[in-house]
Amino acid sequence: MADDTDTGPSPPFATVDDLERRWHTLTEPERTQATELLADASEIIRNRIAPYPATREIGWQDTHRRGLTIICCQMVRTAMEQQVAGVQTGVTQSTETTGPFSNSYSWLSPDGYLRWNTDYLDVLGLGGQQAYSIDMTTGTVT
Repeated sequence: MADDTDTGPSPPFATVDDLERRWHTLTEPERTQATELLADASEIIRNRIAPYPATREIGWQDTHRRGLTIICCQMVRTAMEQQVAGVQTGVTQSTETTGPFSNSYSWLSPDGYLRWNTDYLDVLGLGGQQAYSIDMTTGTVT
């Protein structure tokens, strides 16, 4: 018997329109790919922020909606840019030399996959060290 409390997958933190406003107008195949990647990136974000107690407070996601959208779009843009860059899978750096001129590149996502960056925690107000204590008699965290 199916669990009646399962409402299906959570909606992505960003839409294709959000991505286009931050990057460029996408072709139809790019829109299809972006839709899938935005859902994937949202899942990665949910898993990365889950350990932070603040993210479980009522209204936290609403308060940080723009930050979640920014991060989701950035993850997808970085992955999609790498996929069309024409670099072989696994290449992390590249150098081009013509005569006395040279250009060097390092790739943010060398394999074109979605990448989490710890700087994203700062965008969401979760970065930095936090101290807490646990009352050993009650288990209360403060």
